[in-house]
Amino acid sequence: MTHPDTSSPPPAVLVVDDDPAILRQMAWLFKPDYPVLTADSSPEAIDLFLRERPTVAVLDLSLGKDSGKDGVDLLRFFSEADPAFHGIILSGDITRPRALEAVRLGAYDLLEKTVDPEELRRVVGRAYNRALLSRRTKALPEVVPESSPAALGIVTKNAKIEEMLRILRKIAATDVSVLITGESGTGKELFARACHQASPRKDGPFIAINCGAIPENLMESELFGHEKGAFTGATESRGGKFEAADRGTLFLDEVAELPVDLQVKLLRVLQDKIVERVGGRTGKKLDVRIIAATNQPLPEMMARGRFREDLYYRISVMSFMLPPLRERGEDVTLLARYFLDRFRAEYQKSQVVDFSSECLRLIENYDWPGNIREMENRIRRAVIIATDRFVTPADLDVTPSSLHPENPDSGATTPLLSPGKNLSGAREEAEKRMLTEAFAKARGNISQVARLIGTSRPTVHALIKKHGLNPHEFKD
Repeated sequence: MTHPDTSSPPPAVLVVDDDPAILRQMAWLFKPDYPVLTADSSPEAIDLFLRERPTVAVLDLSLGKDSGKDGVDLLRFFSEADPAFHGIILSGDITRPRALEAVRLGAYDLLEKTVDPEELRRVVGRAYNRALLSRRTKALPEVVPESSPAALGIVTKNAKIEEMLRILRKIAATDVSVLITGESGTGKELFARACHQASPRKDGPFIAINCGAIPENLMESELFGHEKGAFTGATESRGGKFEAADRGTLFLDEVAELPVDLQVKLLRVLQDKIVERVGGRTGKKLDVRIIAATNQPLPEMMARGRFREDLYYRISVMSFMLPPLRERGEDVTLLARYFLDRFRAEYQKSQVVDFSSECLRLIENYDWPGNIREMENRIRRAVIIATDRFVTPADLDVTPSSLHPENPDSGATTPLLSPGKNLSGAREEAEKRMLTEAFAKARGNISQVARLIGTSRPTVHALIKKHGLNPHEFKD
């Protein structure tokens, strides 16, 4: 294994498992090729990730010692913190709903814990090289009018979004706190970055922290920093996110997840503009703008005593509610083509020229429950696995149950809603029969099934869920 010649050390591979023996085996397997970090709990994994920024992680789905977060939670946190990150999930049962959730979140691969070590080594190698390429890839800036949404990194033709951006430009010049609400995946962080970019602080840092992804016992230190010796493991003094965001913007994603005691401390910082580290005796004056976001109903949480009313009014001087993707009209196809062009270039798939007409109808009629993030992940995978000039519905991997039922006359997607009664029903039956035969021939081996039917492992996992198959039934 060779690595590109760079001025900085190569990024590490992180292995997370609550079994010390497995950690030792994994470290032995990967150390000839990469720097290796190991963690036996999610708090330790998050701390290592924040300090070392590994490019690939092999994550145990179940972390018995740490009931707070599992491998899927870690995958979500790491992927949101670093778009170039690639996560590989290991599970004792890859048909579990929680394991399949990892596929929806964009896991690079989902493997059984009994996977052959050399196969795992090959998968990690491919993920590592792709992650390095993704980190090096830099998009060329477009020359766009400053008044256009694209100037703020927003792809839209939706009148409601454009009006929000017009208001955002006005309030960006001030230091008022901003609260952004909306379903998960609607682009709240992108909107926050747009506010920062349109402000006089644009040359300062934009620091984002997901308040729901960091364990409670680490959150105070992450936000406010700590002094050496403040708690077990604090071997050196360290500044928090507030200090890192000085003269810039601090984005508090999922702010509703903050424990009430930290809500009190956050309120004091917002009022006094002074941060005191954990274990410290003196405060530090800072100049930080706060933008917060949540997909939770804060008024209801206030009524139940789970969110402080005074903090709510402090962070919501200006509020924006982002609509879900299904309510953005022509933005659905606009964003789909944007992601298609972006990933064609990123993965050097110039032979993929467009979506098929059937795939476009599918994109328009799908509910997109995961919103823009789901679309991004699905189209990324579709471009990677596409073998034709046009991306097909099979490449997109959308199940019929998620289509709009109110569109009974939506062309080629209509038969998908009536399985067994028409041509599409016959295709569904043929697909299930082919999958069953492939599993029988491969004796339940996911990798062999993927090769037999000419698709990817994540797609096989989605087909398993779609048709209700159990791979273990085909094993000897």
